[in-house]
Amino acid sequence: MRKIVLLCSVGVSTSILMQKMQEEADRQGYACTIRAYPISQAAEAVSTAGVILMAPQSGHAIAELQVKYPNVPSTVIPQKLYASMDAVEILDLAQKVSGDY
Repeated sequence: MRKIVLLCSVGVSTSILMQKMQEEADRQGYACTIRAYPISQAAEAVSTAGVILMAPQSGHAIAELQVKYPNVPSTVIPQKLYASMDAVEILDLAQKVSGDY
């Protein structure tokens, strides 16, 4: 089962996105868990992550994250997708980044 970690500044809007993504994953039959964490808890969150998606407002930290955790695929969610809370496309992004297809 894939563990998708969403990282953001505080976690309010990302928590909403997390719920939408989990609903979409369930609809698709994609076996995963999705959790949202503030960037301040990145070390804890990444320890069990299969893929990391960062909210655009936290994107400045992606390079540091990729250096610290080179074995965990990660990317920044494009602003357009994040702003629209497009769970279908963001879940697709997670699947692509993780190598699930």
